[in-house]
Amino acid sequence: MYLRSYVFHLRARNLSPRTIKATEEYLRPFLKTHDPLAATKRDIEVWLGDLSERCKPSTVWTSWRHLRGFFKWLHAEGDIKIDPLVSVAKPIVPPSEIPVLTKVQIRSLLATCNSKDADSRRDKAILTVMLDIGLRLSETASLTIEDLGEDGTLRIFGKGRKFRTVVLGNTSGTALSRWLRFRSVSNDSLWAKSRGGLTPTGLRKMIQRRGVQAGFHLTPHQLRHTFVDQWLRNSGSEVDLARLAGWSSTAMAGRYAQHRAAERALTAHKTIAPLDRL
Repeated sequence: MYLRSYVFHLRARNLSPRTIKATEEYLRPFLKTHDPLAATKRDIEVWLGDLSERCKPSTVWTSWRHLRGFFKWLHAEGDIKIDPLVSVAKPIVPPSEIPVLTKVQIRSLLATCNSKDADSRRDKAILTVMLDIGLRLSETASLTIEDLGEDGTLRIFGKGRKFRTVVLGNTSGTALSRWLRFRSVSNDSLWAKSRGGLTPTGLRKMIQRRGVQAGFHLTPHQLRHTFVDQWLRNSGSEVDLARLAGWSSTAMAGRYAQHRAAERALTAHKTIAPLDRL
């Protein structure tokens, strides 16, 4: 009952169907065993503690975040007098190191797509675009022909239903143009072949398969992290990075920047060691 009403509230806020579905999935397990109007701080802490024994810290944190939004809404609606989440500490998520690709690995990955068949042309275009622009999995899969500008730009429909415009580099632009010259279907999807477009699941499997062919484990998110790492290694600013990556502030850019930060700092020092410049 309350979950259904909360969903209507989220729809009224014009949140994406994907966000609303995720919210339902994270809230439903708690609401199956707890009356939200009677739930206490201890109830929530015990439930989160049990969850932490069988799930990753990031899952516990996400569950806490969705519960916080739900109980905040209940309090604003007047259904509860005290919001129990106010005094529940935010779960700690230990920093995890997501491996980024080296230049050798990037070359090996793209080399798996050197054939001139349709799959190779398409896959190489996808991989270069994701590495060059740092697109999310869902953003890449949803690209259409209309999103491609004549000036080499791409219009991205990103998280939070926000649009942003990015520009292709020479390498990704060349790979994409080779795919477009081969592509002959009328489907709107940028990655459509004879059997239709490419789903996020299909895209994920393709990336994993190409990684295996290149000799290493690969996930879509590694491509995004590799983009961030290469951007910072080449002295790109965090402000520009946030805009290109679709973040509303530089806070997320800072979080991503923590990965391989020490290694980048050592490399930078070799280049600009102060005494070597005297």
